Amino acid sequence: MLVVQPPATAIPMAPPPPRAERSPFDIKVIRPYFGAVMVRIRGALDEDSAAELGSVLSTWAHRRFPVLVLDLSEVDFLDSAGLSVLAGIHARTVRESTTLRIVTGNNRVVRRALAGSGLDHALNVCQLPSGWERATEIPN
Repeated sequence: MLVVQPPATAIPMAPPPPRAERSPFDIKVIRPYFGAVMVRIRGALDEDSAAELGSVLSTWAHRRFPVLVLDLSEVDFLDSAGLSVLAGIHARTVRESTTLRIVTGNNRVVRRALAGSGLDHALNVCQLPSGWERATEIPN
């Protein structure tokens, strides 16, 4: 025998928790060092900041450095727009025979996003190259 029950009554839901405060987005380009350039990214890498990052990376990719290092160790949020920019620059560096290194440090947010998207297998995720701790920023 089939018994049909009336639909459940609506249960009031609490409002969603406020969005976690994110650090302001910041990009710093570190001077060329041993034929490489480092772009250090801080804050949320999301749809609002992805275009800015794409522009900066395109500028430095045109300069034909043999190594481009992206330091994502201080990124506190990474969404699909940010992952798309990373995939795009990866494709460009492969076409131009440039080495792309992604530095994540111990950043679980970035590592989890890269693993979830499968980009961790495509990208060269590494530790900070030796000597970069002495590198300085390029003045504006």
